[in-house]
Amino acid sequence: MGAGLGVFSTYGRSDARGAWYHGIPKWLPLPLRDRSSVTLSGRLGYALPFNDIASFDVGGGVLNGCLNDETCTLNEIDDDLTLPLTERYFLGGLGAYQLRGFKARTVGPRRAVLYDTTFQFSSGKQGRYTPVGRLNDLNGNSVCVDNNNVTYPINTQGNNNGKCNDLSDKQIDDFEDLDETDVVGGNQFISLSGEYRFPIVESLGLVGILFFDTGNAFAEGDFLFDVAEWRFGTGVGVLWFSPFGPLEAFVGFPLDKLSVEDSVTFEFSVGGSAL
Repeated sequence: MGAGLGVFSTYGRSDARGAWYHGIPKWLPLPLRDRSSVTLSGRLGYALPFNDIASFDVGGGVLNGCLNDETCTLNEIDDDLTLPLTERYFLGGLGAYQLRGFKARTVGPRRAVLYDTTFQFSSGKQGRYTPVGRLNDLNGNSVCVDNNNVTYPINTQGNNNGKCNDLSDKQIDDFEDLDETDVVGGNQFISLSGEYRFPIVESLGLVGILFFDTGNAFAEGDFLFDVAEWRFGTGVGVLWFSPFGPLEAFVGFPLDKLSVEDSVTFEFSVGGSAL
């Protein structure tokens, strides 16, 4: 498969979905048991890029390489993430990449937000990037100023006690400031859902749903079945088999909320749902 104008990226992709529906066992004394059901569903996806970082024009600038451990040209930063952003997996919300309890496209690998350090130098385009909150001193060292109104140039005795992210940060626990990160998506994902469905108004085709979702997207080289890295969401919803097609509405709650995530999410879908 190719993607992009002139096909600047080539990759293979495989997605799979499946679901299992079953009535409530007779030994389980639940209300409306005879007309209720349990649904278990799962989704998997994997994309394998057939290019490397050299295939992309990432603006290497006049100088290549790194000024220090925290200031590098783009081709030196995460050079193993070779699947384009538009083709990466982002989880959250409803749909093919369902993970209710989280907003759409907000769950997956994160990286520090970067900025171009060109303005720090008086001559030439350097094309080197560093995490937001950092500056480079006159000796070429990276200093964490963390938005404390320190102006450039600074020396090594400047404020280096802020909370700044590093280029090497990849796992959630690595980051000092999640507000200064972006979700970059993964090349693989897993999403599992369990639902208890019960009738609300049978004559109208209105069904209530209690759900539990789990899963995550993972970057290249990460282990897809690392359950310790899966995210979890739960909540309630309604499904209406209307004359215009299925309509769904859900209120979800993340069970392992990050500081940058909402405590409650609302999702609405028209015309069908994912497995």
